[in-house]
Amino acid sequence: MALRLAALAGAVMMALMWMAEWPPVRHLSDGSPSVSTNPFADYHLVYAALLVALAAASAGDALGLGRLWARLPVVRDRKWLR
Repeated sequence: MALRLAALAGAVMMALMWMAEWPPVRHLSDGSPSVSTNPFADYHLVYAALLVALAAASAGDALGLGRLWARLPVVRDRKWLR
């Protein structure tokens, strides 16, 4: 549950950071080109997609403390904590 909540919050944060930089700059502050060729394949959106993929794959069960968390008595009694 915590991984899904963190992934959702992280994806929203990355999307908001991407929107804060819109429109993409074409020139840097010194006048040189920014070398940005695709405004939609920005690293913010890649990270947001990665967070969603980790949550969808339940990566917390294999790579984190998800299984240990699910075995706690307080979590077993309250299904909404899973």
